[in-house]
Amino acid sequence: MFEKTYRTVIYARLSKDDGDKTESNSISSQKLICEDYISKQSDLELVDTYVDDGYSGVDFNRPAFKRMEQAVREGKIDAIVVKDLSRFSRNYIDGGRYLEKIFPQLGIRFIAINDSYDTNKSNPQSDSFIIPFKNLINDTYCKDISVKVRTNLDVKRRNGEFVGAFAPYGYKKDEKDKNRLVVDEYAGDIVRQIFSMFKDGMSIGSIADRLNELGVLSPMEYKQSNGSNYETSFRMNNSAKWSYKAVQRILTNEVYIGVLVQGKRGTPNYKVHVIQDKDESEWIKVEDSHEALITYDDFLAVKTMLSRDTRSVASDSESNIFSGFIFCADCGQPMIRKVVPSKNKKYLYYVCSSHKRHEGCSAHSISCKEVENAVMGAIKTQVSTILDISRTLEYISAMPSSDRIVFNYEKQIEKLTEEITYCRKMKLRTYEDLSSGVIDKSEYADFRKQYTAMIDEKQEALVRIKREMKDTTINGDTERVWVSLFKQYENIQELSRRVLMSLIDKIFIYEKHGIGVSFRYGDEFSRVMEYINSYELPMAAGEV
Repeated sequence: MFEKTYRTVIYARLSKDDGDKTESNSISSQKLICEDYISKQSDLELVDTYVDDGYSGVDFNRPAFKRMEQAVREGKIDAIVVKDLSRFSRNYIDGGRYLEKIFPQLGIRFIAINDSYDTNKSNPQSDSFIIPFKNLINDTYCKDISVKVRTNLDVKRRNGEFVGAFAPYGYKKDEKDKNRLVVDEYAGDIVRQIFSMFKDGMSIGSIADRLNELGVLSPMEYKQSNGSNYETSFRMNNSAKWSYKAVQRILTNEVYIGVLVQGKRGTPNYKVHVIQDKDESEWIKVEDSHEALITYDDFLAVKTMLSRDTRSVASDSESNIFSGFIFCADCGQPMIRKVVPSKNKKYLYYVCSSHKRHEGCSAHSISCKEVENAVMGAIKTQVSTILDISRTLEYISAMPSSDRIVFNYEKQIEKLTEEITYCRKMKLRTYEDLSSGVIDKSEYADFRKQYTAMIDEKQEALVRIKREMKDTTINGDTERVWVSLFKQYENIQELSRRVLMSLIDKIFIYEKHGIGVSFRYGDEFSRVMEYINSYELPMAAGEV
């Protein structure tokens, strides 16, 4: 009787993601086992070998498997040999579909050596139970490994250990502990310069151009110059230059204030390999996990400016230091600078942008010099007030402990938390009001924006007071950081954008040349004044 000869291929697969043991399941080991088996079978003729090295068995999106499947459908293959079923698949459903439907329909003989499975010699009754059961075990094993790996990574993230493949620009992995970030002095200096240039009034685009002019390697090029096999989807050309996005990512990355944020992206489960962005509530944040390159206050000031219109005026002979700070007191829109030439001179004015666009409101026209003088005067007054506050706090600290009231940080934190909760409830209620027709879409957008801004402001204040409480706990009664910041400008002589970013939140322009200045750390100022007022101090206490 004529014996059919099967055109046979070997399929081998290995993936550490599945928990495969490198030695026993190595590609070479699989191939040797399969070749030895085929050589002893008179009806099997080896024609090719397909290898997927480094691919998980939870799905069939593997290059070698795809090529083998194409050869099967073209009628070039009669039989497939694998070491065991786990090399073929660790997916219970899809693996069963191939073994029970696709391969039988295409007339393919399938052999799993270690599982003693051969479709030409199988027992339909026993195999209908045993093979699906083995596939289920392989699937469950892969799921178990995936859960363990994910859990282990989450534990490391929550402990402040860095688990990424590449350290963020400005840092490198500690040679003694790969899960710890340490400062890369060269790149760290570039990060500091980027923040410094932005604080001096340079736009993000101008910063990128300046870095390229100086020949500074972009983050990707710098990693590759250090021998890292680093690729990114942000690369646009063969030689990646600094771009707007690259600078923006640095200015908004909390890693530079010592906060490690991980778990922003991931796969839904072990069977889906498409990486997806996660909701912010799922991110894992750990503060003070490594050395900061930027102070929290500088980072917060930059963050505030990034949320406003701070278009560059680098082409002007005089820098617009008030860009992003100055607003119309009536309509809330930014004031824009207007240059009026007259007899070989230029006069600088600010006018309401709404009025400029013919959208109502009045001009609120005011000269740049008036604004500068008013702001300088307001800063000097505020600094003087805070110097008095500092002296008063020193006076209180010198009082006997029995007469001193402890500054209740817990109470302040509780109060801020309640305010954040209230704002969130009101933000949610605006949607209910929109749904019920109480407000229209335009009003809903305005209310939502207002409550979002209030929540952000309160959350930032909460972070600051927690940091202050932590410093006090560690160092005792230390001077508040924001008080020290204002004291630096006791002898201020001229305005600069750095001064504004350090001290001022917003400047408001009223009708008839009225000017109002809102300073940063308003919540902290109010809390300290409330604390001071809780004492019955003599009027001159601040001068003691």
